[in-house]
This record gives sequence, structure tokens and C-alpha cells, in this order.
Amino acid sequence: KWSQSPLTKEQWNQFDCVFNKVLGDAEIADPLRFFQYENVPGLPELATGECDLDTDPRTWKPYLLVMLRDGMIVPDPYFRLSGNDDRGELMEFKYDKPQLSFDECNSDGSPRYHLFVSESCPTASAVSAARKLLGLESMISIDRADGESGAGPVFLNVCSCSPWKGSSGPFWLYQVYQLSNPSATTLITAPVLWDTVEQKIVSNDAWEILKLMSQEAKQSDLISYNDALGVIPKEGLCPGDQMEAIEKMYSDLSSSIFTIEASGVEFIAKAGKDGSRVDDNFDRILAKLQELNDLLGKKRFLLGNNLTVIDVFLAMFLFRFDACYTPLFGRSNHEAFNGSILTDDSYPNLKGYSRELYQELKSTLKIQGFRQIFRLPNAISFTRQEIHSIETSLPSATVPIPDLNQIVASLEEPATGRPLMGAPSNTPNSAPKIVRDGMAMPMWFRDDTMKLYRDLDLRDDDIILSSGVKMGTTWVTKILNSLLYDFDDDGKTTSAYMDNSFPNRLGQTYPDALFPSREVKRHEMATRDEEFVKRMKMLKSNFGDFVFDDLLNQPSPRLFSSHVCGKKLLPKKLFDGWKDDDDDCAIDGDVSNGHKAVTMNKGKGRLIIVVRNLKDTLVSLHHFRYVPKDGWYGNEHGPGSFARAIDVENCPNAFGSSFMWVKRSGEAVDAIGPERVLVLRYEELKLDFDTQLQRINEFLGLPKLTDAKAKAVSAECAAKTMKKNGGRFKMIIRKGVVGDWQNYLDDEKWEEFDRVFDEVLGSVDIAEPLRQYQSKEGLDEIIAAQESS
Repeated sequence: KWSQSPLTKEQWNQFDCVFNKVLGDAEIADPLRFFQYENVPGLPELATGECDLDTDPRTWKPYLLVMLRDGMIVPDPYFRLSGNDDRGELMEFKYDKPQLSFDECNSDGSPRYHLFVSESCPTASAVSAARKLLGLESMISIDRADGESGAGPVFLNVCSCSPWKGSSGPFWLYQVYQLSNPSATTLITAPVLWDTVEQKIVSNDAWEILKLMSQEAKQSDLISYNDALGVIPKEGLCPGDQMEAIEKMYSDLSSSIFTIEASGVEFIAKAGKDGSRVDDNFDRILAKLQELNDLLGKKRFLLGNNLTVIDVFLAMFLFRFDACYTPLFGRSNHEAFNGSILTDDSYPNLKGYSRELYQELKSTLKIQGFRQIFRLPNAISFTRQEIHSIETSLPSATVPIPDLNQIVASLEEPATGRPLMGAPSNTPNSAPKIVRDGMAMPMWFRDDTMKLYRDLDLRDDDIILSSGVKMGTTWVTKILNSLLYDFDDDGKTTSAYMDNSFPNRLGQTYPDALFPSREVKRHEMATRDEEFVKRMKMLKSNFGDFVFDDLLNQPSPRLFSSHVCGKKLLPKKLFDGWKDDDDDCAIDGDVSNGHKAVTMNKGKGRLIIVVRNLKDTLVSLHHFRYVPKDGWYGNEHGPGSFARAIDVENCPNAFGSSFMWVKRSGEAVDAIGPERVLVLRYEELKLDFDTQLQRINEFLGLPKLTDAKAKAVSAECAAKTMKKNGGRFKMIIRKGVVGDWQNYLDDEKWEEFDRVFDEVLGSVDIAEPLRQYQSKEGLDEIIAAQESS
């Protein structure tokens, strides 16, 4: 009620001065200060997203440096001028459960686990980056603080997780600590990993959170790397065989590089006095920088040719070295100072290393948040003024702030001369990012939706289209649409013609790329980072604005089109003898689609498989969207299209090796039988479209195909017509001819290709007819027929 009293602001200031004089060092009085502020001092004047690289946060009002003691907000005693600077015994937050399950969700579809991070903190930035790299964005939600305040880190746009979601006004991180332990004595620091179910802090130790995320994701087989450089090993950021070396490196850097911020804060707090210990620490830091520079002249990353968690951790300190630490902590005048990491050539290998890591991590960074640390000197002065009523001004408060634009420009430059740069990481073709049933999956792949697809309650007339990449998926989807929906028996268009209100009408709508429901979509689009939202908008342009529920709600017969194949990825109810427990499923996680499983073991639905000769498939894939930087035969950018294609077990291409795709599809055909499976070959569609159209029509159980409808469908599905339609059809279709492979590669390479074909597909029935299209002799007659048609 004091703020509503008749006393003036000046009178209350006089009251505060008496409070400080009498009670400045009385611990029992410290918690009272927080309630004697009319407003929390020092709120950031801009949210992080509103700042740019030129924003100077020193112009904002100063904040009070605080901590929690016995659950109450008090001034941080470390910054007192008196000797009473003991923070007391700080509480450790450690998770006591044997295992985390990152695929668990709350009733509203939001993830169980949530991260609170701050862009001004290097260790919190490392945790945020690891979340992105490991593909855990849909499994761990996140809030990013907008800066410090007189109540600790603050989120100006409130909090997005339970139990605070929906509350109004700013949200403070201390509320998380208080709810987890109401009597905690602790610093109010980020990152924090929060369990929304038990409403407890899992950990506030960045190093432990990093290891926990990588290890638990690996154990759950949920890793789906966002790996721009292709340098994360299959085992994740914490490979088991490297953990001892990782921990040893972390311990080593913790006594040198990782102390730079704490040493710098001590330097500022002491206002340059008694700086011998700080100088000793900085000597160790500079010596370690030189040691790392020498090491990284021999190794691409700290422990070899793969990125690990220790590289992510170190990167966040290196990015800040020139931008924050050197100028703010007065170290540029230190006698052992050699120069900058990013803006000169004092540490050429560290510069190249930082630039390469920046390309891997930049989508996770909010570099404008780095400058928040420059508010610290004013905060120390303000805290001392509030405690002791003494005006102080620290020299470091007026140091020039480095130009972030210059630093970012340096980071964006190519990382030339790096050891083994562009070389493979795990296999001759680098590690696939998401692997299911032995096949790499694309960046859009979602386990939650694929589990729904796997558990699909099939109807007898449902159509499952499974087509290999660059084998004719778009073409056959268009044919099926034309027969099922677009034309009547007189060959005239129906009201459903090109109706984009349903999936698969203007191009295929892959179930593995869709959100499970609109509720999940709304939640993730509102809570995920900008890079994720941008990627989802790109997928919308490819697949339409659909969710999995839209596939379920198609009118019969429903069409499901995708590149997934085989008994472990296609809907289980396609196959006779399917089981509720789904022992053979290649997707992890328990995801309910709201339908009760029917107790029966008779397969339902119909499967259409599209295959193409694998040599033309390879050529088409090589030219898809753009020619790859590593060309056909490989260079410093990678192994090349040919080497990727013949690496059957570890092919990193989306949906894996074409050889393995045909093999898995052959197994599915054998398991279902001829009555409910139709195998279409791209070449037969090209050479005798009319006959193949009749086959498709009969398989779909449609009325006898009239000449008028057949003619209309044929015209509609011609390559020229589909390209003219633009959009996805134009993007997907390149040449569409048979035998184009003869114009590429030499005989020796194609002979090697044939040997792999024989080894993998020699006994696969659906592959046998492809041989004639993969030999020059067999193509002579075929090409002549193609040209005449």
C-alpha cells in the first residue's frame, strides 16, 4: 500500500537512504527490498527479437543484481562493497529419475519438458543449439529470456509452458526456482530444464543438460539431426566411445576458457583492484587459446572429424570473445594479449574453426543478445547504490562496444584451410540424419505422424501409393487423381477437378511431413523457433496446408501417397497377420490416433508400388532441384552422387538407397500377395500408357474405362501438360525419358552399379524386369519405341 501513500517520490528516496544506512548489511532485511520497489528495476526496454546488431542496452535503466536466499529475492551479496559477500551454500538441482522420455506430451499436445534459456549466457546458448541440432524441437519446448532485471532473467512476452502458460504480464525465471523448491538458496541462472508434469527443475547445469539431451535422445532413437555440415556422428553429440575424452576436455577447459566470464565479472566487481588472481586466470586462458589454435591446425574438431557436445560448448565462448569479453573485461591491454579471434589473424585455426561451427549453429543464435552483458557494470553500480546509498561508477561501463556487424561478417566468411574439411564423418557418405528401417529419412520426417500412419485403421477401398524417390510419384499421383476424381465417363472435368481443398490433388501430400492435427500445428508454430517456422512454410508450399487429420477425412476411396516402403513403415493393417502390439514397427513412441484397434488379422486396403530402373533414377536424383556441389565423383564437398547411390547400408539420401527401397518393396509385395498389390513400372507407363491406365482402372475397381475418359486422362497426365500447370508439377518433372542414364558416367562406373544391383536385388522379383532398361542392348528397341510415340 505504500505506493498509494501521500508521500512524494523524493521522500521515499530519503526513506530508502535511511533503510540502506541502517540495514544495508543486515541479511534479515534483504528480502524486504523487493517489496519496497514500486516496479521491478531495470526491465529490458526491448525484447530480444526487437533488438538488432546495433542496439546498445547500456542506455536502458540499470537493474539490481539478485539471487534467491531461502526462496526470497535478495541482492546478490557478491557485489557488496563490505566484506559480507558470502552467498551461502547454493542448492544443486539434480534429476533423480532413472530416465527421461522426451516423446511424452501433456494433454494439450505440448511437450512435457521445457527449456528456459538466455541469449546473453554462452552455456544456455549451447543448450539451445544442441536442442536444434538433435532435432528435439518438437519434444522440448523453449522460452528465451529478454535480459536481466531487478528480479533476475525476465521474459517480457510471458511464459509458454505449464503452469504459467496464459498468465499476463512479464514472467521471471525466479518463479521457476521458487515453484521447484520454495526455500531454495540459489543463483537465478539459465539454462533450466523444467518438467511440466512434476513441476520441478530437472537441472540448471548446462553441461549436464547437454549430455542428458544427447544421451536420452540416442537411447530413445529419437535423434533427427539438423546437421548443416553432416558432421554429427550417428551416436549423437555424446558418442559412448568418446565420453571419457569429452569429460576430460571439459574439465580442462573448465579451468581455463570457461572461466573467462566469471573472471571478468570479478575484475569488474573489484573495479580493477587486487587483480592479480584475475590476471593469472587470463594468462591461463590465453595459453589455452594458443594450445587450441595449434590443436585445431591438425584436427577439424576438438576430438577428431566429428562434432561433439564439447565443440558446441566451446563455440559459444569463442563467438563472444571479441564481441564481449576482451573489451568489457579490460583484457585487450593485458601484456599477454595476442589479438582477436575473429577480426584479425592472431589465431587462424580458431578463426576457421569458429567460422565452420557458425555455419552449423547460426540458425540457433540470437547474436544481438550477446550485448546484454554490457549492462553488467551499471548493474553493479546500481546494486551498490541500492545497498549502501553510495554513488559509484565503474570504468568498464563506458568501454566502446565492438561492432557486431563486423564480427558477424567475419563469421560468415568461408572457413578455408580447415583439416579434413568436407571429408566424411562416419562413413564414406557421412552419417544419415534420421534412420528408420535402415533408411535415411528427410528433414521433414515426423515420428509422431508416422506412428499414426503406421496404425492407420484401413478401409477396404483405401489406396496406399508407395513410390521410390524420382521413380514417378508425382506422375502416378496425378493419374490416380484423374481416374478417381477429376474426369467423368464423357471425359469432362468434374467439380473435384484440381480441387486443392483435399490432400494429394495438386501434388502428393506425404503423411510423414504433416503435423498430426491442427492443434499440434498451432502449438508448434507458436512456440518453435523462426527456422522451424520458415521450414514449415516451405513444406506448406510443397504439400499444401494439410494435417494428418485431413488425410483421414478424405472421401472414399482415400489416397495416401508417400515414399515410405516395406513391412515396417507402411500401415500395418495392409498385411495379413498384423498385431496390435506392432512388434515389427520401425517407428518409436506410443502415439494414439484415437481409434481402437480391431481384433482381426486380415489385411485391408490396396497397395500400389511404383518402381523405375535405378540408373535413370540416379540421374534424375542427381539433377533434382540443383546439381550437388560434390558432383558425380566427389570432391572436397563430399563423396559424390555415385558413391552415395551405391552405399546401400549407409546412403544418406532421403529414403535411403534405391536398391534398398526396391528390396523392401519387394518384401511387401510378397507379404500381401497379387490380389491387393499393383506394381507399376515407370518405363511401361511411358511406352504403353493406355494399357497401364486400364490396369490401374481395373485395380481400383472403377467402372470400365471409356475411350473419352481414357483420352482425357492421357492428355491431362502428359508431361507437357503437367509442366504447364506449374507449381509442384513443374518443379518435380525434369525430362521424364527412358534411358537418359547413357548420357552420364562411364562404362566402368555403370558396371560397378550393375554388380551392386545383382548383389542386392538378384532374387527380388519386382526388380527383375528393370534389367532390360539398365542395359544398352535392351534399350535400343525401347528408345526407338519411345521416340515414335
